[in-house]
Order: sequence, then structure tokens, then C-alpha cells
Amino acid sequence: MMTLLKKIIPFAIILFSAACAYSYQVDISADDLEYDQNCGKITASGNVVLVWQGKEVKANFVDFFIEEKLMHASGNVRIEEDGNSFFAESITYKYDDETGEIRESLAYSSMIFMRSERMDRQGKNVFAVHNIKIANCDLDEPHTYFKSRKGKITLNERVTIYNAVFYVGKVPVFYLPVVTKSLKGGKGISSRLTYGIEPGYTSDGSFSVKNFLQYQFTDQAKGKAMLDFYGSRGWGYGGEFDYFTNNSRGSIYAYYIEDFSAGYNRWTVRPYYWQRVSREWTIQSQAELISDQSFNNYYSDDWNRVMNTLNSYFSATRQGRNTNLLIALDRVDTYDSLSGDYETTSMTLPKVSFNIYPKKIIWDLVNNFTFNYANTYRQYSFGNYFYKNTADATYTVSRDFRFGRKFTLKPSLGMTGSWDDKDNYDNEDHTFLTRYFATLNSRLRVTRWMDWNMAYNTRVRSEKNSLNIDGSANDYGIESNMLSFTNYMYVGNRTTVRNFTAYNFMDYRTGSANRWTPLSTEIIYTPKHYMTVYFKQTQSLDPFMFRSAQLDATLGELEKIYFNFGAFYQYYDTPSMSYRNQEMDNTIGLGIWITPKWRLDYNIRTTSKLDKIYSRMNEHEFKIYRDLHCYNFGVSWRIRDIYHEVFAKFDLKTNMPFSRTADVDGQIPNYEDEAIFYPWR
Repeated sequence: MMTLLKKIIPFAIILFSAACAYSYQVDISADDLEYDQNCGKITASGNVVLVWQGKEVKANFVDFFIEEKLMHASGNVRIEEDGNSFFAESITYKYDDETGEIRESLAYSSMIFMRSERMDRQGKNVFAVHNIKIANCDLDEPHTYFKSRKGKITLNERVTIYNAVFYVGKVPVFYLPVVTKSLKGGKGISSRLTYGIEPGYTSDGSFSVKNFLQYQFTDQAKGKAMLDFYGSRGWGYGGEFDYFTNNSRGSIYAYYIEDFSAGYNRWTVRPYYWQRVSREWTIQSQAELISDQSFNNYYSDDWNRVMNTLNSYFSATRQGRNTNLLIALDRVDTYDSLSGDYETTSMTLPKVSFNIYPKKIIWDLVNNFTFNYANTYRQYSFGNYFYKNTADATYTVSRDFRFGRKFTLKPSLGMTGSWDDKDNYDNEDHTFLTRYFATLNSRLRVTRWMDWNMAYNTRVRSEKNSLNIDGSANDYGIESNMLSFTNYMYVGNRTTVRNFTAYNFMDYRTGSANRWTPLSTEIIYTPKHYMTVYFKQTQSLDPFMFRSAQLDATLGELEKIYFNFGAFYQYYDTPSMSYRNQEMDNTIGLGIWITPKWRLDYNIRTTSKLDKIYSRMNEHEFKIYRDLHCYNFGVSWRIRDIYHEVFAKFDLKTNMPFSRTADVDGQIPNYEDEAIFYPWR
């Protein structure tokens, strides 16, 4: 035997002879390499790494038999192939026909762990497996798994096992003749078919059970069916479907219950769709349909739980290089508390908006143009509807003047022409009005940490169907005449202070104007990436009176530990509302991992009417979560006014909204798709 290297140092060679014999190149890296000329064997030991044709094998020991075209690896063997990982006790591989054997292996693909006593390679990417377990759990002894004597694995395609028995721990639960799972799931998809159950209790329905069955049709599309029992309230049925691609996205959510407690049927349907038709054209639509304004209080986690107004629309948009065209249909439905139904209060078909973006013309002047047209079906009194056509066009020209490095002045002039074919009471009254407006904006860099912005704007209105100013009107034809001041201060790198107020120069023939806009002060403080404090205070100047204060503070990170606090105080001096002249609203939230497996979350919202020494708990919610390795278990207790409920969740970790499972990049998913599909949640 001839020793090539006896020192334990990294070493790499290329098997030129093997490359000729096998028609491809094999790269070897190892601590020690030895070659036996008599039997034509190469032995590699210590941190062995083999790379060939996209495959990578790591092991403690590897033997190459050149004549037999055979490789045998043992000791902490790891194989990487086509994005799949194998861990094994040993492997044997024949290069000429790409067959071989893997002993005591663990394969991982698409969130599925496959443990087998033996895997026989039958060709490229195809293995016959013997004594196999498949599970979503990565432990040597999984919590739950399917076990079978034989099966088949096709890499990146599918795993199928026969005569499978499902185990919980070591206890067999049930038998299935065939179990098959896709290996195309991608991030966080452990199975195309998922079932979840949430038992609980509600204050007005007693015992409840929520069930859902979800199926992942493709990587971009999934559907869910829901069947819920709410005790004395009855059975609820629902479904949702959503998909998301680069050029389109859509969703539809629907739910129905014959609510015995309320005494009528309750439901909601919410479709949404967006499509890029071409490089310039997109279409978008949304509808809000719901049986009553308080539906979300009981059957949805929607923060907007009382819906007095519903908005639906369809639009087509053309985004040009310098222009934007919008053609839309929109509809507004308003809840009528007397009839208990929603009524259409306005509908516009069509609604057209055309805009030419600001563009330089001559002498550094910048101009832009906007045109709007709407044919609106509207209501002016109960049960009285009519169509009204409106149109307006606005042209604006402006220019920036710079005086040194610290002072900028920007004047602008414009004119708007508007037309209506009727007044707001269904009277034929073709009206054309012209409005002339001017603004003068200035910005002064006082110091490197302070800026002042001053803006003056005025707008005057013409007489009906005339270009003359409407001086006989109560406001003398002047619709706006105001000077505003904004102060920005930058204290260090982490604090911003903003002050704003304005003075109104308007006069009226009868009545008077409020001259001073309340002085508002805003402070944003971000000393660290995990801490943000926002404060806003509003002060009336005439009369001088404290009006409101708002404080929002956030500390920590949502997925780790966090604390947030919000308070809003407002003083009312309206005589008709003197019975509630002071009010305080609070929000408090806390979330913490008590141990690596236990988490607590608590959030509350309260309202206090200080003049009556009265406080009300609008909502509070308590959540406790337990990490069960490959499963999640959580309990939530929620109170909304007099309504309260408690329910438990138990599901695969990859399917739970509060899963901490990281994706392939090691990042916690932020569920952006959920926000796009279901903005009401």
C-alpha cells in the first residue's frame, strides 16, 4: 500500500482516472487519502466531502472501488441532492447505473421527515423504502407518525407508503391502505389537507366548537371550509378561497348562520380581486356585503366590528409614463337602524379620473392637470333617489425659488371649473362654477436642527354660470383664506418635534369664523429599534384651553417580548354633550415568553368618563400558548362589552397564526398574504 498523505490537514484531489471511467468529475476533500494500487481502492477519512453532478456527500469514511465503479460511505453520512437532505448510517452507490442502498436514513423534504431502515435507489430521484416512518416531527421518536413496511419516494415529487398504521407515541390508532404526501409544498406547508378544531364557550351560546378543513390546491391557491357550533345560537357555515401570483390576487370569504338567539339569519360575503391585464392596465374590485352592523362582534375577529357603512367598487386603471387614468364603479350602503337593513345611499357609474403628472414647461414652471367626471345615483331624503352628473377640471402651475441654501419659496396658481346638472334636491339646475386659488409655501432652515414651514392659501368662488366673484354671498365668495405655520425640530438622531397651528382670515356677513386652529404638538422618540414613543397634545388658543392628549408607546418585539401602552384624553365643551365633557381611552398590551415553550399575551381597551367617575372595559383578551414541539396549543379568553368567549386551539405548528416556525431563510413569517387577502381581520 502506498500512502499519499498521512498528516491530518485539509486536502483535495480530482479523480482524473475516475472522471475518464465515469464520464464526469468527482471532487474529494478529506483529512487523509490513501490509494491501494493492488485492489484499485481509494480510502478517504476524516471530514470527507464529495461533490459530483450536483450531489454532495459528507461522511467520516469513504471507500472507492475504481474497477467496480462503486462507492461506500459510513459514519455520520449526510447527502444533499436537489434541495433534499439525507442523514444515514451508511450508503453504497454504483456510478454506472446510478443505483445503490442507504441504511438507517432520515430524509427531510417540504416539512416532512421520513425515517427508513433501508432505501434502495432504483434510478434518478426514485427510491424504494423499507420499514419507513413519515411525520411532521423531527425527533428520533416522533410524537405522531405513519409507519409502513414498504413505500416509494420520488424526490421533489411525492412519498407514498402502503398498509400504513397511524401512531400517537407508541400507540396504534388507525389503519390506512395508502398514505401519500406531496413533496412540493414549499415553505411551511406540511400537508395539502389540514384539519383544525377549536372547542370553547360563549356567554350567550354556551358550549361551542369551531372546525375547519383546509386544502392547498397549489402553492398559490388554497381553500377552507368551516363548520361551527355555537350552542343555543345554532350552526354556522363558512368558506374562503384565496390565491396570489405576481400578476393577480384574489379572495372570497363567506359565512352564514341561522342565529336562533338573534331570531334572524346572519351572514357576510367579502370578495376581493386584483389583476394586471397588461404592462399599463390593471383592474381591481372589492365588495362588502353583510347582514347587520354587529355581525363582526360575534363571528369575526375584525377590529372594525360595527359596520355602519359598506363600500364596494370596481376599477380599471391605466398607469402611463406621465398620466394616470381611472375608470370606476363604486357603491355606498348605509345601515338604517329603523329598518335594520342596509340601503344604497349612493352609486356612481361611471366615475372617471384623469391626471397628468407635474411636468416642467418653460422658465422652470411646473404644471399639472386633473379631470374628474361622475354620474352618481344618490339620495337626498328617505326613499328619494336621483341621478346627478358632475364634472370638474383643475389646472395648476407652480415654481420653486431658492434663496441660498436655507430658504425656499414656492408660489402656485390654479383654476378649477366644476359643473353639476342638478342640485342636491333633484332640481334641474345646470350649474357651472369657477374657483381661483393661490398658495405660497416657504421653508426656512433656521438651524441644522430646526425647519420652519409657512403656507398661505386662498380660494375664491365665482357666481353661478359666471366668471365674476360671488361677492354677494355670506362668505363674500371667499372659500379659504388661511395662513399656517409648522415648526420641525430634530433633537439628536432619535427625536422629532412638530408644532402646527393656523390663522383664518375669513369674514362673513352674518356669523363669525373660528380664527385660530388649535395648536398641536407631536413628539416622536425612537431611542432604540425596539422602542417607539409617540405623543400628541392639542391646545385651543382662543379661548386658551387644553383640548386633548395622546400617548402611544411600544417596547420590544412582537415575536419575542413586547409592551405597548396607549392613552387618549379629550375634553368636550359642547353644551349638548356636557354630560360627557371629559373622556379617557386606554389600550394596554403585553406579550412575553415565560419559558422557551410558554407564552402569555394580554390586551385591554377601556373608556373612562371622568366627569361621571365612570369606566368601561370595551375589550380585553388573554392568551396562553404552549409549544408542543411539532404542534401548537393555545387558549384564548376574550370579553367584548357584555359578550365573552373562551376557546382552545390545537393544530400543526406550520398552520397556526402564532407559529414561531422560521422559514428556510431563518426568518419568522409575517403573514403579508393574510393582510392582503383579509384586510378586515
